Amino acid sequence: MPSPYPLQENSDYSFEFVTDQAVTYSVYFLNYSALFSNYPKFAEHIFTFNIDVINGNPDENQLDERIGLTIVSIFQVFFHSFQNVAIYVCDNLDDRHLARKRKFDNWFWRFNDGSLIKEDDLAVVEGVEIYNSMIVHKENPNLKEIILAFKELNMRADDK
Repeated sequence: MPSPYPLQENSDYSFEFVTDQAVTYSVYFLNYSALFSNYPKFAEHIFTFNIDVINGNPDENQLDERIGLTIVSIFQVFFHSFQNVAIYVCDNLDDRHLARKRKFDNWFWRFNDGSLIKEDDLAVVEGVEIYNSMIVHKENPNLKEIILAFKELNMRADDK
């Protein structure tokens, strides 16, 4: 199996890498505790997971297995703290959200070593479906409460 691409760490939980096709990706986690403010026991450990293309055409990387392996190595750094939680929202602005979800699901099921749990859900906001997933370490001491909070927030997403 090929090794992941070399990472440039920009700051805590923020990375960049360049593929063989000269596509530059930025991968980072942002604090998401505000959304979980009703859950102070673990809110400070909730982050969003984001992937942005900085340069190049990502369609040229469709079959590049090293991208998934690189994302896995980033998750290994992030989940070094068992308490961290990552939430991934499939952006639907360009109608490619289902493709993103499939890619992310494939990476997770293919490369997960069994230490992480993924919960998938759907939030509906003003009639728009927003696919999202939460990844949590199976050794997280607040595992059950975190999963319940995630599901509850998705159910209440359209509450005014």
